[in-house]
Amino acid sequence: MSANYQIKDWEELINNSSLSKKEKKEKLFFIRSAYHNGVPVILDLDHLAHLLGLKVGVLSAMIKKPLRFYRQFKIPKKRGGFRDIVTPYESLLEVQQWIVEHVLSKFQVHDAAHAYVKKRNIAQNASIHVGCDEMLKIDLKDFFPSIKIPRVRELFNRVGYSKEVSYYLTNLCCLNGSIPQGAASSPMISNIILFNLDKRLSVFSKNHGVKYSRYADDLVFSGNFQSFGFKNLVIMNIEDEGFKANTDKTREYCEGHRKMITGIVVEKDRIRLPKAKRREIRTEVYFLMKYGIFDQVKRYNDIYYADRVLGRLNYWKQIEPNNEYVIDSIKSIKKLYEETLKQIST
Repeated sequence: MSANYQIKDWEELINNSSLSKKEKKEKLFFIRSAYHNGVPVILDLDHLAHLLGLKVGVLSAMIKKPLRFYRQFKIPKKRGGFRDIVTPYESLLEVQQWIVEHVLSKFQVHDAAHAYVKKRNIAQNASIHVGCDEMLKIDLKDFFPSIKIPRVRELFNRVGYSKEVSYYLTNLCCLNGSIPQGAASSPMISNIILFNLDKRLSVFSKNHGVKYSRYADDLVFSGNFQSFGFKNLVIMNIEDEGFKANTDKTREYCEGHRKMITGIVVEKDRIRLPKAKRREIRTEVYFLMKYGIFDQVKRYNDIYYADRVLGRLNYWKQIEPNNEYVIDSIKSIKKLYEETLKQIST
């Protein structure tokens, strides 16, 4: 059963099979639905294993006992405590990446969403709110864990897969009843499932003369909030879509207050990296240029130290693309990198 089959090939294959009339009708319905939605035809477990290049036994284990295919660890939270993180092993990671590329990428993501979307980024999300006098920030509570299996299964049903196939795809993307933070498929699934909320809040905001954008679980509204109870109405919309607002992280900014969105300062005419972050990166660049890559690698016991500094500079450049210090520093470190490589090779 080739992925290159045309619909007429599938129709001929099904019609010439030994399936009952009812089974043929059902198979053809799902085949036509998949073609209509631009996703691969997946008939059953054997067929999915064939498409993924896996043995049926291995794929079955991933579906029935997904926990075996994840590594688990904890990372500290900024405000104390720990966050549980799970990441899939390579075999399951590749399966999730296949699902993202061939299935999830066919869904529409709302224009208000800026995380996990090609050609959109954290800087663009903040730039939308440049020059605002008032701002409301709302964080969605337990973002990934709040997206449960039934919602994910409905997503695959919607695109044209049978209950059986939707069950397989759902279990390959979920763990312990919801989408896990760390799975390759979770970011895209979250954006797809939040499409209705994004649409609803975009229309609601526009009707109130307010700008709206979302970066993962961070919702931002900017404009004039004189309309009575704007925040409460937003929270009502969020709850109507099956999510909860984290009231502990809700922030309201008035005119004259310093405004921050996902770690970026939003000013009257531009966005900037916070002063403390700029100072921190400048210090790293200074010592890297003064003492060289070898010294800093040894000092921090990190062979990728120079790469990490370059990464932070590139992030700064994304926020402030015309910053001459950043542009010059990137050039200088790349040159230092080349000189260091020459020293190693001679």
